[in-house]
Amino acid sequence: MGLRVAVVGAGIGGLTLAHALRRRGIDCVVLDRDAGPGATDGYRLHLTEQAFAALAEVLPESSVRALRACGAGNETFRQFAMLDHRGHTRLRIPVRHSGEVLLIGRRPLRTILARGLENHIRWGTTVTEPPGPEFDLVVAADGTGSRIARQWVGRPTGRPAGVIGIAGRSRLPQRIPADLRDGLAFMIGPRGVGAFLSLQAEHGDDPAAEKPYVVWSVAAPLQTADEELKQLAHRLTTGWTADLHALIDQSEPGSVAAFPFFFPAALEPWPAGRVTLLGDAVHPMPPTAGAGASTAILDAVHLARDLATMPTAQALATYQARLLRYAPRAVDEARPALRWQRRLARPALFALATEVGLPLAAAGLRLAQTARSTGAVLISAPASSAGSGLDMKKPWPSR
Repeated sequence: MGLRVAVVGAGIGGLTLAHALRRRGIDCVVLDRDAGPGATDGYRLHLTEQAFAALAEVLPESSVRALRACGAGNETFRQFAMLDHRGHTRLRIPVRHSGEVLLIGRRPLRTILARGLENHIRWGTTVTEPPGPEFDLVVAADGTGSRIARQWVGRPTGRPAGVIGIAGRSRLPQRIPADLRDGLAFMIGPRGVGAFLSLQAEHGDDPAAEKPYVVWSVAAPLQTADEELKQLAHRLTTGWTADLHALIDQSEPGSVAAFPFFFPAALEPWPAGRVTLLGDAVHPMPPTAGAGASTAILDAVHLARDLATMPTAQALATYQARLLRYAPRAVDEARPALRWQRRLARPALFALATEVGLPLAAAGLRLAQTARSTGAVLISAPASSAGSGLDMKKPWPSR
């Protein structure tokens, strides 16, 4: 009788693992407390070239086509823009891809990943301890605060980062920040507050496709105030461009949520045995680098490959050793943004960064781009009253 695996958690990593195991002939069951794949919060995710290639390796071709239909690819992620809190673009960083990337909402991604697994997922199943001996291996893929991981390791696997995110989704307004047509945008504000903006403008005819929308999120030092989330987002961004406040006001009912950021408590070897860890259950990370979902996908594909090609004990040791090499790098990519956010809480440093540092960086990138190519310059000049930046007194420009 072959290996039988219980995957606790039908998130992005857990569902990817189920496909990868089945593709390699390994029997598995996924256990999840939700009623179905659509019962999830969360917003647009960034899948790297490596993650998308890994998904294409284990998913049916029909599911890969559905992902492309429901998401946006390289053509809509050509730059990363940095704006000040009044909406002026201070820096545009070109993004170049060596392979295919995907920007897609969490709900359609999870819905598509659940396809083909209907007979392998037990929805509505709450798991508080490793399932019984009918399974040879239990994979804790139940996210940040995993109960299975905590029991197996003997301590929590995540620690709070001291930052809270408040996010919402707004139906596509008549005018949007022009920079969102070409990629993602981050707004730098005073008092250690930042905001992130993302546009989901593409949608295909797949049933999982979502209507166009803009995701906004506000990240700030952990708050304890007892107030409604939209009011808290407004208060944290007092004095910011009125267009951001309009987006907050126009949020779809039920779409505004708060989530604390986490880092791993310690990325170190965990005990060997019939339980192993995957995704946020072992390496939770803030969304500031957009690497959480991609790293969980890589975890899943590596684990399935190892289990299919080695004896179980050797496979688990190999998987753990590999994860502990690449996961810390992914976590570290999320740290600089939070460090700078804390530093920019100092008024003098905030002014220096937005009025001097970012414009100088933009000029340097513009010169470098001009030197590399005789084509179009991708980096704009520093924003001014006559420039291409956003103006608080005017609607956000559209293209």
